[in-house]
Amino acid sequence: MRAEEDRQLIEQARQGEVEAFMMLAKEYEHQIFELTYHLTANREDAADLTQETFLHAFRAIKGFRGNSSFRTWLHRIAVNLSLNFLKKRRSQNSHFEDVDRLEEEGREKELETVRKMPSPEDSSLSQEFRTNLEKVIEELPPAYRATFSLVVLEEMSHQEAARIMGCSEKTVSWRMHEIRKRLKKKLQPFLA
Repeated sequence: MRAEEDRQLIEQARQGEVEAFMMLAKEYEHQIFELTYHLTANREDAADLTQETFLHAFRAIKGFRGNSSFRTWLHRIAVNLSLNFLKKRRSQNSHFEDVDRLEEEGREKELETVRKMPSPEDSSLSQEFRTNLEKVIEELPPAYRATFSLVVLEEMSHQEAARIMGCSEKTVSWRMHEIRKRLKKKLQPFLA
């Protein structure tokens, strides 16, 4: 049902109906925000990138051929914009180690706010595990973090993630294998 509704709205948006595009944007806004937030670990950056994703999609909707689902097309735009943003931010901050440290502390505070409040039964070990897991994920190169977000957090197949990332399924599988190895190595004390 969703695919048919999307097709109708896409066709209307291609004809220049802004309201139809706004309905599409409303349907996918939360997914795109979650994806960009997982990639940037910053709510303001994620909000900006979400807005930029839809602005880019609105400008390019006439060129959308339907070779993939609208969802996949939007996710690809969001991933590309996020990776470019992260690359630009890294190059701007390369000489400012203190800025990186402050951003890291800020991200930790933001992640703490977003996390579910632990129940009284949660042990300090599980809190430490979650903190270390998030830290390991944040340390992944942007392309790996994007792959992880799409496959694990967005629950996409390797095939769909590959289409969004613009790479092969084998590349996605290899990245997931490498991510699992890194996670296992870094989190070994908690896995025993």
